[in-house]
Amino acid sequence: MDKEYIERELIYKLPRIDLYDCVSSTNTLMKELAKAGSQEFSVIISEQQSGGRGRMGRSFHSPKGSGVYMSILLRPNERLNPLYITSYAAVCCARAFEKLSNKLAYIKWVNDIYVDGRKVCGILTESSLGENAYAILGIGVNVNMPDGGFPDDIKDRAGALFEKEKEYMREKVIAEIINEFITAYNKCGKDEMLKEYRQKSIVTGKRIDVIENGAVEQATAIGIDDEFALIVKKDDGKLYTLNSGDVSIVI
Repeated sequence: MDKEYIERELIYKLPRIDLYDCVSSTNTLMKELAKAGSQEFSVIISEQQSGGRGRMGRSFHSPKGSGVYMSILLRPNERLNPLYITSYAAVCCARAFEKLSNKLAYIKWVNDIYVDGRKVCGILTESSLGENAYAILGIGVNVNMPDGGFPDDIKDRAGALFEKEKEYMREKVIAEIINEFITAYNKCGKDEMLKEYRQKSIVTGKRIDVIENGAVEQATAIGIDDEFALIVKKDDGKLYTLNSGDVSIVI
């Protein structure tokens, strides 16, 4: 991966970009930088992760040479509610993918991006409150199909933006996501982001499995509320708002 190419594609001057060949997890490494006082918009990128993590304690397949695995350090304040970070990032990733691939991208609440009916991106935001408060935005993207395809446990739902490697495309994906996100983060146009998030929601109107506190319950996704939470309707007709947990579409 070419760090200089990434920097040329960026419209912002970042305080630091650290590029690694392999780390356990870019989020884990970024936590150490955050605690040490690194500046907002510091970025860690790795060619590979040996212990990539997703939400709900899941692992994130992170093979070398085909994906983008990065973390962005944020110091949220009154500009943006930390609860919105993942949702903003989802919209920004979808924008970047559509621009670079000319394919439509959709959001599966709360943090997965789908292209051509398959998951191509996962987002994990982790934060710490207190005197040295920070949030770490972790993004993993399947840019190209990995050699040998995806592992059996995810091959039915995982996909990539491109079937074959395109020159400097991973660098372009990194720069485009960062450009989109920092612009949205600084602008904080919640109404615009919320409207686009709703338009791109792939779960609205669908039967879903709600996975919360270790339990699974079927319901119907009704829509996204003003705080980016998912409104669901239980089979007994009761409505409630899902602020945490996960969902999967019932096939």
